[in-house]
Amino acid sequence: MFSVKNDDPFIIFKKLQDIARKEVGDENVIDLSRGDPGFGFTPSIRGREFASYIIFLDTVLNSDSENRFTTRKDVKNSDSILKQIKNITFETYKEDVANKLISELEEFIEFSISAAIYEGKDWQKEDVLWELFSYAAMSGGSYLNPHGQTLTRIITAAWHRSELEIDIKSEDVILTNGASHAIGTVFKLLGEEGCGYLKKGDSVAIASPVYSPYNRIIEERGLKPISYTMDPITGELSSLPINTKPKAIILIDPNNPTGFSLSQDALNTISKFAKDSDALVITDEVYSSFFPKKETMIKVAPERTICINARSKTERSTGLRSGEIIIMPEGRENIAKMIGLSDSENFEQFLMFSKAPGRTGGQFQHTTFVPGPSQLLSMSHIVLGTRERKAYMKNLKNNRDTFCKGLNLPHKNNTYYIIFDLDSIDGCTKKDLSVEDKLILLAKAGVVFIPAYRFFAETDREKSGVLTSVRASIVNTTADKLNEAAERVREALCMS
Repeated sequence: MFSVKNDDPFIIFKKLQDIARKEVGDENVIDLSRGDPGFGFTPSIRGREFASYIIFLDTVLNSDSENRFTTRKDVKNSDSILKQIKNITFETYKEDVANKLISELEEFIEFSISAAIYEGKDWQKEDVLWELFSYAAMSGGSYLNPHGQTLTRIITAAWHRSELEIDIKSEDVILTNGASHAIGTVFKLLGEEGCGYLKKGDSVAIASPVYSPYNRIIEERGLKPISYTMDPITGELSSLPINTKPKAIILIDPNNPTGFSLSQDALNTISKFAKDSDALVITDEVYSSFFPKKETMIKVAPERTICINARSKTERSTGLRSGEIIIMPEGRENIAKMIGLSDSENFEQFLMFSKAPGRTGGQFQHTTFVPGPSQLLSMSHIVLGTRERKAYMKNLKNNRDTFCKGLNLPHKNNTYYIIFDLDSIDGCTKKDLSVEDKLILLAKAGVVFIPAYRFFAETDREKSGVLTSVRASIVNTTADKLNEAAERVREALCMS
């Protein structure tokens, strides 16, 4: 049916899902294979309600019959517009709901003004209103700025300053259609269809285990992988290939699939390795917000780091498709020189071209590829989702502790994912079964994992326990269900 050694794990887990549904019924499946938190936690209700409210207002403030936000003079008098908004709101909603929405709009405007002022922009209320309603952009009514809307980038930068304590500003942020789009953009920029920095046969250092699509990208582009090892149980950096000089270092931190965040010492070690090798660093930090105030590579080595981040995981909305590429000011000139471009302006233009479908000739340079509603939802989640986000983080820790206790796993301080060896479970009596048969046996019990074998580098795949390792996503269900999943795993693998 499938081979863990040879087949893409993202194809395998779909086959296991089908087995589980057929065997126990869709409602009884505990699916720990997917990384979509929306299956276990809904996105911010407050953020979604506010975004819906803004789109409703947009239909009134940008109508064919009366109003249009097409020139700045249309928002010259913010008091008049806000009075109009208040009247519309109380005419449409119940009083308590109307008061709530008006209050949230005021909160959003104040946050936006404060974030803009931090960047030296003399914004007033009318500036925020213009950014929200001009050309109906946030309803998807026009092509958007290739870098992403100014307001979205201002709020995103403020988010990163708060979460990571890095002095990021809006000009350092380039919006993408989620992290996947950002990853593709960066490799297109650096590859032979782009500036040619990474050519077939060039060495690239990458963690093991790592999010398997990165391994596929390296393989498909004919790059030579050099692995550095992460301990799946502790998350510690075990080794670096210090006698090599890769052209790029790929770092997923916090790591997928281990769920751990690297220590300051580990980041310093990788940074030194990058500087000694004069290597570019591509860092994927979509899980960084699960470790508040953590150190990051873009803070440790900003002069050579291209950072990828996104809202989808922390906001429980993987369908949102709102991510970003971050390049700090000290990185623009240096990275441009490293990859053979004349200056930072040329580098940014090439990056814009690389965002588009096709090659890198700039055929679609006029749009950001992140729809207005996605940008609006992203901003709404950031500004208004704090309370729900904290509850989500707390629940995730409880999920991790419940699942680890249920299977007596030694993991501590990881989150989101757990990678473990099926044969290492106490009392396992099915060690003689092939890993494929174990996964099918578990699927028939209604528990679905994704095999982790191809998350490891080829040099690590023959190590003990790697073939039978799986990744469990602890965001897709409740603590009670995770406890039940652990019980089902024990019944399937530990009973004679």
